Amino acid sequence: MIKKLTIIILTAIMSSGATAVYFNLNKLPEKNSQANLVDSLPSITPLIITPTPSVTGTIPSGTPESTPSGGWKTFHFNNFHGDVINEVFSFKYPGEWYNNGQYFSPNKIEYYDMTSVDAPIFYDLISEDLFDTSDTKYQIDKDKRRQPDTHGKIDGKEFKKYDLIDYGTYGESSGRVMIFVGPKISIDGRVFYLVFRWEEKPLTITIPGNSPEIFEKMVNSIKFN
Repeated sequence: MIKKLTIIILTAIMSSGATAVYFNLNKLPEKNSQANLVDSLPSITPLIITPTPSVTGTIPSGTPESTPSGGWKTFHFNNFHGDVINEVFSFKYPGEWYNNGQYFSPNKIEYYDMTSVDAPIFYDLISEDLFDTSDTKYQIDKDKRRQPDTHGKIDGKEFKKYDLIDYGTYGESSGRVMIFVGPKISIDGRVFYLVFRWEEKPLTITIPGNSPEIFEKMVNSIKFN
């Protein structure tokens, strides 16, 4: 299924005065522009999860667990719509991976249009006011569960974890999809939900080295400022 990633435009940002609900979080990015190479990943406390009742669907074929061989880099979120801001959060990602803005992949990232990207991992900021009508909320409500919903804390902040089987469109599916919905964060007086997403087959493409274990390590490495 081709995902139309949820990206939000706020009226105050648009010079024309027109109102729209989506925007691209980052400009077409420069590779690894916000990352600093580190030699190794510090020990990470796993997400403590508490199961809640949920529907369980068919388990798709899994991706073998893998560990990055090129060290780790640190992504720093300190730029919002091209404006430098005080760092809000940071997290680790594999050193040999590509980072284009909010997207992360073991392969070079391709933009098919402004919202169709073949990266298996990305983060998003969804406006508090628009979250309940977002594609992310729709998928959480409609998809079958691969595992029961869980919740716990990362760096002292509450996260909800959803392990889903993509419902697909016109026979196309991203396979297994994992979504972490994090805390509300405030940027320039506006409130957003921080969301992290992993897809088994972004744009239905199988990407070598794409691993849910790597994704969970990345999310569990989040540090808030």
